[in-house]
Amino acid sequence: MSMIRPLAVGFLSVLVSVAIGLMWSRSHPVPRMARVDVGSLYEEQKKTLSARLKPGMTEDEQKAVFQAATDYGKRVDEALSTVARECKCAVLNTAAIVRLPDSGDAGITDATDRVRLILGQQ
Repeated sequence: MSMIRPLAVGFLSVLVSVAIGLMWSRSHPVPRMARVDVGSLYEEQKKTLSARLKPGMTEDEQKAVFQAATDYGKRVDEALSTVARECKCAVLNTAAIVRLPDSGDAGITDATDRVRLILGQQ
């Protein structure tokens, strides 16, 4: 009988601690974010489109290049939406981040390669 009381108190202490921890973690969720270097995506596309632009192109050929640029922008937007759905997080442009820790690890996943994969660039 003398051992039951300390065991019960210990068990209740652990149970209360777990309950408090669960309540705290639910009331203080960690923001979920991923970052994508959108600038590099468009820079790569810009090089591709610049190579297609040539002096003396017909108007239809120019329209085709500009249409390709417009289509690429839509595909990037769709890829960013896909990444946001997959990670269930906010997607930030890397250019919007003012500073990261010196270690480079701020807990914000870099999803640029995933966007490239969706776009078929890898």
